[in-house]
Amino acid sequence: MSDNFDELIGDIGDELDLTLYADAAELAEEVTVQILAAIEKGLKLKSQFHLVLTGGTLGVQISEALVNEFNADLDAFKGLHIWWSDERFVQSESVERNAFPFHKAVANKNIFIHEGLASEVAANIEEAVADYALALENVDIDLNILGLGPDGHVASLFPGVADIDDRRSIFAITDSPKPPAARISFTMKTINSAAEVWIVAAGESKADAVTKVIEGDLSIPASYVRGNSHTRLIVDTEAFFSE
Repeated sequence: MSDNFDELIGDIGDELDLTLYADAAELAEEVTVQILAAIEKGLKLKSQFHLVLTGGTLGVQISEALVNEFNADLDAFKGLHIWWSDERFVQSESVERNAFPFHKAVANKNIFIHEGLASEVAANIEEAVADYALALENVDIDLNILGLGPDGHVASLFPGVADIDDRRSIFAITDSPKPPAARISFTMKTINSAAEVWIVAAGESKADAVTKVIEGDLSIPASYVRGNSHTRLIVDTEAFFSE
């Protein structure tokens, strides 16, 4: 497969680093290992590491695996901060929340977990936006993990909703085309402020969006994603090889 693979990806620009895995399970496992390695390296270099996670099937698998690792070594990960690039504005105990795998599940007290305010905590969604924006002030994001929707959305930046010129850090969505309707989300400015951004995608339903990202098709929000120092597109064979 290697010769064909090299031929197929030959047109990808130097700014986008493509990694291919056999299936979703292998992808989630390998990305988790690589996240842990990035955290370890980052914490050795400086006293803090800011990791941004995501939702979706892959995002939940990765989050659950990370929680297990964090709880397995309660003396490690001092200075690690966990954030989310978007969050559903629902009840704090709802499984719809991207932070749900971490909610009351992390026993490691060295880790700072920054959940967005839930609907029963904040007076309204604008308060949740303002609270998260304030918490993110002066934060340098080291690694941002993003899922990829079949329509090419990342975080809660859907086609027709994403404004690449938005200078805010966080904003509210009250009519998301994908339920639940109310969400808070990073802007593209904040997504691209990270030193590294990794887009992860698995399954045939993501193949069209993956192709558009590779081709630089600016009709989808994901094609605008570029980390400060490194941008990766990490996919499985079903998301890459489509007829």
